[in-house]
Amino acid sequence: MNLFLVGLSYRTAPVSVRERYAVAPMHLAERNAKLVSDAKLDEGALLSTCNRTELIAAARGDERALEHMHRFLREELGDGSASPAQVYELRGGEVVRHVFRVAGGLDSMVLGEAQILGQVKDAYRAAVAARSCGPILGRLFQQAFRAAKRMRSETGLGAATVSVARVGVALAREIFDDFAGKRVLLLGAGEMAESALRGLHEAGASDISVVNRTLAAAVDLAARHGGTAHGLDALAAELARADIAIASVQVDRPLLGSEDLARAVAGRRGRPLLIVDLGIPRNVAPAVAELEDVYLYDLDDLEATAERGRQLREVAAERARAIASEEADRYLRWLAVLPHVPTVRELRERLLALTKAELARTSGGDPDHVAEALVAKLLHRPFERLRREAGQGTTAYYAEALRELFALDDEDEP
Repeated sequence: MNLFLVGLSYRTAPVSVRERYAVAPMHLAERNAKLVSDAKLDEGALLSTCNRTELIAAARGDERALEHMHRFLREELGDGSASPAQVYELRGGEVVRHVFRVAGGLDSMVLGEAQILGQVKDAYRAAVAARSCGPILGRLFQQAFRAAKRMRSETGLGAATVSVARVGVALAREIFDDFAGKRVLLLGAGEMAESALRGLHEAGASDISVVNRTLAAAVDLAARHGGTAHGLDALAAELARADIAIASVQVDRPLLGSEDLARAVAGRRGRPLLIVDLGIPRNVAPAVAELEDVYLYDLDDLEATAERGRQLREVAAERARAIASEEADRYLRWLAVLPHVPTVRELRERLLALTKAELARTSGGDPDHVAEALVAKLLHRPFERLRREAGQGTTAYYAEALRELFALDDEDEP
């Protein structure tokens, strides 16, 4: 069985391309089922976050499987706007090591980002729900979760909570020395908005409003972390009074355009508005940046801020990379042995049958005699094969294999 990965990420494609390939969580299972409906793939899983869209698959084939994955990414998930240079493919051990690094936050824009592990788990659950994830990918994901847990517990990578949302807050803090007296608007009430809200409080923000499509979700978030809650109908009014707006809503197309923002800021009398768009697809139309006194930053703009934090966590990341590599090797050993499991099982059954037959034949006999007879019976055919191979010049190879398999040179063995 071969492993393959095809995708694009913030390392290869800008947000203007990535947003066209993003898949909403509610559609993951459906897309996974379609991915493996073609017989070219045995198993498949789709990972889609704000920074990457990747197809992970196990298949008996090779080039045809990769062709199918490239076509699926290009035609089923996106619009073909990604150039060949922006799409990458990985095979075999490269896939395993990549997935483990991603799960541990080592391939994130924010080094050590904790949120990505939850997104990888969501991708796994969606694949299980679609029945597109079998024993090969199932083991891959479970081992990746184990590796990520070790990375966070055994290194300093998880000492501080970091996320894309926190970087957005850090960017706002670079522009405004402090948040005292600043009005902050959170557009969205999901996991990313919650992470941003925590970061805002830690940075000293106190005047925070949460606007969301579902008012109940906004009320819940504001009640747990502080702030006022509003429905989407209050968005224009809240934009008009905000100094900073952080948007992280799941949308198919921008929620805010130039005309919307122009109306919202008309009465601000030159008071600047900073907008940090954490959405993928983007929540705010790029043309908004052309409005006077409106400063728009999207995910691509956060990379420089993220890089400064990355340097501080690099030492812990080195140890985390070693753990990821160690756990990846463990999985690859399991994968390499997998095709030979039937042989091992057959050997066990053969030895068990011989043992039972010999014990039945010598029942009640002298224990030493029974043991010698049993060992002779078990070794009879292997020794016959060794003698047969003597004329072929391969006896030394088989003898060395026996020594290795049965640890005959291991002094700790009886």
